Amino acid sequence: MSTDTAAEPETGSPESPAPLDVTIVFRSDWGVSTGTGVAGGVDAAVEKDGRDLPVVRGTVLTGAIREQAFVVAEALDGDSGDKSWRRFVGALFGSVGRARLVSFSDARFVSFSDGAVGSESKREAVHEVVSLSIDEETGTAKKDHLRLFERARACILRGTVELLNKTLDGRTLHWCADQRKAAELVLSVSALLVRALGSNRSDGDGLCSILIGETGETGKTGGTDERDTDPEQAIREVRERCRQQLEQWDGPAPGAPSAPDAPIDSKTGGCSDIPVIRKKDIDHRGGSDGLAFYEAYLDIRLTTPVISYDVPFSNELRSLDFLRGTALLPIIHHRLQAAAKKNSDVDATAREIIRDAVVNGDLLVSDATAVVNGVRGMPMPLVLSRPKTEGNDETEGVRVLNRLLAEEPENEIHNPLRTGYVFYLPVPKSADSSEVLAGMGVPALQGRQSTAHNPVTGAAGTGQLFLARALPAGMRLRATVTMSEKLYECVKDRLDGVFCPRRTFPERLGLWRLSGTYGRAKCRLGEFHQVEVPGLDWDENGTATLWFTSDVVARSTRLGPGGSLDDLCRAFERAGVPLEPIKAKADSDEKQFNAGIRHRRIDSWSAADRRPRATRTVIQAGSVLRVQPADAGSSPEETMRRLARLSVTGIGELTAQGFGRFVVDHPLLRKEGFKLAPVSHEDFIAEGCAAVKSEEER
Repeated sequence: MSTDTAAEPETGSPESPAPLDVTIVFRSDWGVSTGTGVAGGVDAAVEKDGRDLPVVRGTVLTGAIREQAFVVAEALDGDSGDKSWRRFVGALFGSVGRARLVSFSDARFVSFSDGAVGSESKREAVHEVVSLSIDEETGTAKKDHLRLFERARACILRGTVELLNKTLDGRTLHWCADQRKAAELVLSVSALLVRALGSNRSDGDGLCSILIGETGETGKTGGTDERDTDPEQAIREVRERCRQQLEQWDGPAPGAPSAPDAPIDSKTGGCSDIPVIRKKDIDHRGGSDGLAFYEAYLDIRLTTPVISYDVPFSNELRSLDFLRGTALLPIIHHRLQAAAKKNSDVDATAREIIRDAVVNGDLLVSDATAVVNGVRGMPMPLVLSRPKTEGNDETEGVRVLNRLLAEEPENEIHNPLRTGYVFYLPVPKSADSSEVLAGMGVPALQGRQSTAHNPVTGAAGTGQLFLARALPAGMRLRATVTMSEKLYECVKDRLDGVFCPRRTFPERLGLWRLSGTYGRAKCRLGEFHQVEVPGLDWDENGTATLWFTSDVVARSTRLGPGGSLDDLCRAFERAGVPLEPIKAKADSDEKQFNAGIRHRRIDSWSAADRRPRATRTVIQAGSVLRVQPADAGSSPEETMRRLARLSVTGIGELTAQGFGRFVVDHPLLRKEGFKLAPVSHEDFIAEGCAAVKSEEER
């Protein structure tokens, strides 16, 4: 068993109620369709997990139980006119202006309904069914209407439902005993009212019973006992538990308790809740002397697909191929703040430093990029090209040219490399340029087609079909957490309690992270160590090469989005590092590049404000720029020293969120030509999938 799951956070406290078991017992063939087929195969495939076994997504469970929950609320409210139960259910399942307070996980296969647990090789969990359409006038089969689709056999699936302990913006939710009991009652009774799930319910498919609450532990491990071999026993137990709770009320049901809400933080220890930027705190952003930084890796393993927010295109929502530091920074900061509030020995000054860590530049979190074989990916430098006519046989690597140092061959047309990541491993200086120096590839997104449903009819909503493409489950990513010495001294004695290096902690990331189908991950923060600023020098021409490993937000002179080279140079100048780009001479016939820069639009969503943030134009990660000192009066050595220190914290705006990271004179860009080995999709998820599988089977 993976050590990643050896220790889990404690549950069952008022702040973190224990998850409730969800058991689905199917009594007929069923299928939750993906909405797509397989070329040359079936016209409609059912949803499957990483084990290739059928699954009921958390989104499907949420929709089915939510529909019945309002029926239960109407019955409990009766003729009182109070409508407290309806308000309570509305708060549980959320609305346009308020996020939900419950989250269903995917329900995964445990055994067949007759108690058999054998592998799919012995007893097929999914089979194919043939169907056709009948002409209403003739009563005969219509031409060209034969369809082949998948159905799952009657089986038992298990999942969980959680009462959330945090809002979308990270504030703590407190559940009292009455609120938990009311939520459990509503969920349990609503689940019993669901009669069928999936497609073709009108034809008798998908007949099921859904049980929420304690139904035995063996289903989690794949074993069998009386509850699994005789599901009727578990159904009777859940019904009896709900009946006993309802019979405790003499007469009409009492009013529902108020749903928990995020508390307004009180002023503790005499410090204000509003972060304050002080001049003395921001003077160091240019990398002045005497200020040390500490770093640690934040390793992330996706246990479900994750949608890293990007600009929606028509009816397609396509994830980024990395996780922005914007989504990771609140996770680290909120945990540090929570630890400070729980410890009475933290003085007011330390609380202020922790509270203001982000706005004062004391806490920074980089983007999280894919990890392959323990190597973290770097965005493809936009100065590399490969032969256009190169064959498809890439077993020996892809031959590339570094256009900073090499001209395009006269007898060969090259295509630029603009996407993906480079997984660099240091090689000896004596290595031949024809050898493979690094891997290259991009994680394949996992697509799922869905549609919104009409809450009245239960049918698919007109014009509301959409496609979501997400980072796949099992993928591993890595980010860097950076602290100033001031912040590190405040929290170093409490880091083991907040982020034990030997433990993972669960988190929800990305868009739709409360759905249960998307957004679940396991995180681990490693041990901090002091950053060693690299000792660098200008090359023989007095220049240096900057490789930007994240997007750069460079403010314009008019405080607009910016993004031009002039904006970038002014950002360096404000940071105390005057630079200017190398420009080709007018009479020069050289065909090498001095820069490889692209721009892109970035959009994001504010969970706190429930609205999109302003669109920005940024310099794209992977951009490369050759620079030289701009100020003839300053020492080149001092400029390079400041530049090296600035590479630790980043340049431009929003550096705390991972923007503006770069490396100086990377060894890969010192070579004129080399080979890159293609990285397959299995390389991105192979190690992670094994961990996910072991977690599901434990």
